[in-house]
Amino acid sequence: MLRLSHEFKRADWRRMLSEMTATELADWLHFFNETPFTIQFIDHAFSGLNFTVASVFGGGKDLSPEDFSVLLRKPAVDMDDEIMMAVSEGIAGGIRYEPTNSGSND
Repeated sequence: MLRLSHEFKRADWRRMLSEMTATELADWLHFFNETPFTIQFIDHAFSGLNFTVASVFGGGKDLSPEDFSVLLRKPAVDMDDEIMMAVSEGIAGGIRYEPTNSGSND
């Protein structure tokens, strides 16, 4: 609803909601599901522009416009135990705690 009121340049979204019918609201939501909002449209345009500039000057073959988008975020990749142990070995100043039955001969 806030995006819809932003699109219509209205700060009073509650009043705007009270002035429209449920059918009208559903029609606008259906329309904006197919047509991007202004912020999404601007982000899409600038990510495409940044991708073009990076492709021309950088020549990266593995880039895509989604890499330059501010709004689109890739989901975090779950790391398995071996990767986390390898990463944690590089942390300086840390103390590593092991379970008591880890096989150490102390």
